[in-house]
Order: sequence, then structure tokens, then C-alpha cells
Amino acid sequence: MPDAIDRLWRALEAGTSWRGTAGVLAAILVLGLLRRFLDPEARSRTHVPAWCLITALVFRTCAWLMSGTASGGGAASVFGLLAVLSLVMGLVGLASLVVFDLVLRRHPVPSVVRDFAQAVVVGLIVVGTLHQYGFDPISLAATGGVVTAIVGFALQGTIANVFAGLALPLEGEFAIGDWIDVSGHTGRIREIKWRSTTIVTKDGDTVVIPNNQLITTSVMNFSRPTAAHRMWIDLAFHYRHPPNEVRAVVLDAIRGVPGMLAEPAPDLFVKAFADSAVSYALRVWIDDFLRSDPIVGEVRTRVWYAAHRAGLEIPFPIRTLVMAETPTATAAAEPVGRTQALERVDLFTCLDAESREHLARGLVERRFGAGEDIIRQDAPGDSLFIIDRGLVDVRVTGNGVHRSIAQLGPGQFFGEMSLMMGAPRQATVTAVHDTVCYVLDQSAFRGVLDSRPSVMEDISTILAERQTGLAAGRDGLSIEARARAASETRSKLLDAIRRAFAI
Repeated sequence: MPDAIDRLWRALEAGTSWRGTAGVLAAILVLGLLRRFLDPEARSRTHVPAWCLITALVFRTCAWLMSGTASGGGAASVFGLLAVLSLVMGLVGLASLVVFDLVLRRHPVPSVVRDFAQAVVVGLIVVGTLHQYGFDPISLAATGGVVTAIVGFALQGTIANVFAGLALPLEGEFAIGDWIDVSGHTGRIREIKWRSTTIVTKDGDTVVIPNNQLITTSVMNFSRPTAAHRMWIDLAFHYRHPPNEVRAVVLDAIRGVPGMLAEPAPDLFVKAFADSAVSYALRVWIDDFLRSDPIVGEVRTRVWYAAHRAGLEIPFPIRTLVMAETPTATAAAEPVGRTQALERVDLFTCLDAESREHLARGLVERRFGAGEDIIRQDAPGDSLFIIDRGLVDVRVTGNGVHRSIAQLGPGQFFGEMSLMMGAPRQATVTAVHDTVCYVLDQSAFRGVLDSRPSVMEDISTILAERQTGLAAGRDGLSIEARARAASETRSKLLDAIRRAFAI
């Protein structure tokens, strides 16, 4: 061991020769090139090694100047020693940047571990260097023992934090990037330093926590053992709604919420029978704790829209003042608006005014929030949707590939095949913005067919012309082939409609 230290010391010192100076200049050049490959935060750590190397170069120059004078031998030795010590600190800092900020870039190491490793290496080399210059490190340590004890007693709190900072990375319970909650502060660990650990909250605020507090108090780690975290969401519905019905509506509504995991699957159960409502607990899993609040907000939004469509009342202690009103034009305007919506659907152009008014009374208004799936491909259905306000995106899925084929706005409709024939949904339709639709189901349409069976033939003709037109544009059919295909398609559609309505 002494021989190794001796060889290392001679290599570092290199006298006051030009080779030693060239070595320092080369180290400065390497440090400058290294900055190009470091992150902005890591570049700030190159300042100390750079100053140490520059200081080593200055001390070497002074030692060279003093060695040329008759009485400067002692001063030259002092400057030589300072040059070696500065060079040691600079080279160790350079090696630390290469190891921790370049090689281990994807596995961040706490700064306390980095600093401790540097201190150990520098300390061993400094002890060897002092030994070469005639100093006895053991005597120096014994002489400073009393002073060390006094300082240690005065700084016992700080020392406890230092040792806690060294213990945290070794235990492996925390790591940079983990989300933790300690003493009411929730944030992501940004850095573990000698005395304290820095966390950044979701609001972007910095909280400094003494390391000893992380050892002596309870800490919740949201990132271990995995990044998956379960969120609890409290809901409440009126007593008249059966729990199984509530569960079906809620769980279907939150399917596909961005940021929510499909596995483990969400669940809903009765939590309590409260004074004015049945209290439920909805549990969902997420893997991005930073977005937990927006995800929960989106879940609540989806639940509100689904509850509104399904007629599930969310009770709240309120006071309602009901005043008698005389009939106004507003009350009569609603059927007119629905009738106008039906008139925009070319599928119903064959209906007379009385039949359209009959269908208008069967329309049900449904509201959908942005991002909600209104219908899903291959799901069963028996209803037609007429868009009153908003915008929807129509997507089809084939071989695992999702493709958007159209966007529909006010006055347009979708789901006619399910209404007329009870066919499964042929596409997934998602609300791009908040959307209001009028929904017409088979039970409401049956009344028109019972009074006017001939409507089936007219509608089958319209559907056949639409499908044949699409096929003609896609396959380049001739006029004769198009007419023949329309006749065959009309016959098939008419039979399907009759089977769907049992006519």
C-alpha cells in the first residue's frame, strides 16, 4: 500500500516539469469537452473541478518560478504541495463527473453518496501526499482529536442528519424521483444531500426536510414497490337507486379514462348508509402520481355525465323554492326543436309530419362529456343518435389498429343500422367536445311502424342506396351493377328490419 501511494504521489506531482503542466492542461481540456455531453444541471458541477485544476496550474507556475531562485527552495516545496493537492481535487472531481453524470446518468445517485465517495478518495490521496512531504497524519489526527470532539458535540444535530443521509441510499427505501409523503408534505424527491432531502410538490414548491426526520418519522412512499397507486373516490347516490345498477353505470362510464390503469380493474362498493344518500367508494389504479388530481377529476366528470344520462340522482343538502309558472312558449318549443332535428335526418324524409311528431315525443336528450365514448364498436345497440350540439369522432378498429374515419357535428346522426336492424355497433363514437344528442330507440320507432308498415320499405330503400353508393365509389360499379346491387341490398335490409321489429 505505501508503494502504491508513493507511485501515485510521484505521478501527480511530476515535479515542476513541463510534463506535469501539460497534464493539468490536458485535464482542463477534457473537462471542457465533457461539458458538451452533460445535462444542464450537471454542468454546474464542473465549476469546482475547473477551479481546482486552474489553481493547480497557478501553483505549479509559482513553484517553477521559486525553484529558479537561490532562497526559494522552501517556498517552491510549499507551492508544489499545494499544486498536488489542487490537482488531486480536480482529477477526483473530473472522475466523479464521468462516473456519476455520464456512465450512471440513467440511474441517479444521491449527492451525499457522490460527495462521500469523493471525500474518501481525496482523503486517502491527501494523507499519502502529506506523508511524502514529511507530515505524520496519525499525529495530526491525535492532536486534533480534542477539537474534533468539541465540534462534534456542538454539531451533533447536523452530524445526525449527515449519517442519516448516508443511510438512506444504503437502505434502498427511497430514491431520487420517488413520490413520498412526510409530515404532511407530499412531493417527488429531487436530491438527497448531506444534511437534508429536497422534494418538489405538485404545485412546483420546494420543501427541505432534514435527513434525520426521514429516519425517525413515518414516511409513505407512493413509488414503491411499484409505480401503481390506488386512488379512493367518494360518491353518493339516492336511496331509490339499486347498488348493482349504480355499479354498472359508474364502472362503464369510467372505462378508458386517460391515465387510469385497466389492470388492476376499478371497483365500486357500498361504503355507508348516510343520512341523505348511499355512500359509495370508487377505487381506481394509476401509475403517474403527478397526474393523480387531473385523473380523479376526469373520473368524477365521467360519473356526472353517466349519472345524468341514466337518471341517477346525486343528492346534496339544498333548499329548492318551487314557484307556479304559467305555460309559456318555452314549454312548447322543445317538441319543435326535436321535430326539426328529425327533419335533418334523411332517413326520415319519407315520414309525414304526424309520424315525425310522434317520433319527436320519443326522443330522449343525452349529454356526453369530452372524451367519453358514446357507443363502442361491436357493442349491442338498438338506438339512433342525432347530434344537437357538439362534435364527435368516429373510429373503427381492425387488426388492433384504430383509425378515425369521420367527424360529425350538429344535424348529423349515427347508429341507424342498430336502430333499424338491432345490429352491433360498427364503430366507436367519442365526444370530442361536450356533446348533446337526441336518442331514438326501437321502442319509440315501433309505434310508427305499427301505424305505417310501408315505412319499412321506404327506409330500406334509402339505406340500400346509401350502402350501394359507398360500394360504387369504392369498387367503381357500373350503373347496371349499382342498380342490381341496390335491389339485392334493399331486399336483405327489408328482411332484417322485419326480423328486428318482429313484423
